[in-house]
Order: sequence, then C-alpha cells, then structure tokens
Amino acid sequence: MSGLVVDASATLTFLLDDEWDERAESAFEWVDREGGCVPQHWQYEVRNGLLVNVRRGRLARNDAIRRLGSLDRFRWETDGASDLELTLQLAFEQGLTFYDALYLELAIRREMPLATLDNDLQRAAAARGVEIAGA
Repeated sequence: MSGLVVDASATLTFLLDDEWDERAESAFEWVDREGGCVPQHWQYEVRNGLLVNVRRGRLARNDAIRRLGSLDRFRWETDGASDLELTLQLAFEQGLTFYDALYLELAIRREMPLATLDNDLQRAAAARGVEIAGA
C-alpha cells in the first residue's frame, strides 16, 4: 500500500469543525486516494479524543458517533507489527511519548509519509528523514 501514516491529531482535526486545518484536510484527501495506515492504538486515541470533546461540551454524543463513522469511508490498514524496541528508542531519543513514537516507527518501517499536527512528532519525523504530509 502506498498510503499515508495518519496520527490522532490529524484525524481529530479533520473530524472537528472548529479545528479545521488545511494540512489535515490535505492528508485526508491523500488517504481518500491512496489509503491510510495506522498503528493499533490509533482507534483508541481517536475515540478518546472525541469522548473528551463530548465531556467538554464541544460536541454532542450522537455527533461524535456520527463523525467517527465518517472515517469508515476511507481505506485503512491497521498495522500491528510495531518494532517495540525501536519505538522505545525513538521515544527516548526524540523526547516523544511512546504512543507518538509508534506513529514515527510505523512511518520509518513502512517508508511512508506521516500526517500529524503535533509539533514534537513533526520535529522528530524531520530529524529521522520522514516526510511530513502537507509540510
């Protein structure tokens, strides 16, 4: 698959109207054409992000569920073959959370660009020579 690794920050920005960002929009146009690749924990991060927005009163529960369902129109590959040792090394070296390092490890291993709006993850990806989608 010649797709794009997409993190939760890009996904939530795409899903939430009041957080619109051209980079997220562009990333999802790419995913629509080529497909997206995500680590296993992505689905949990996205759901948790929507839950937080419901609890903060920014989004109605039914709206959160509808928006989550809108992701089904895209082709997603969930990659569960993470190199956990490399991921931990990346987290230590780049100052990332382990969860964010999983996105970077996936992009490195699969030689795919990365869609993220997280500044630390963008910096770490650039340091490792990973293309940032929309940058």
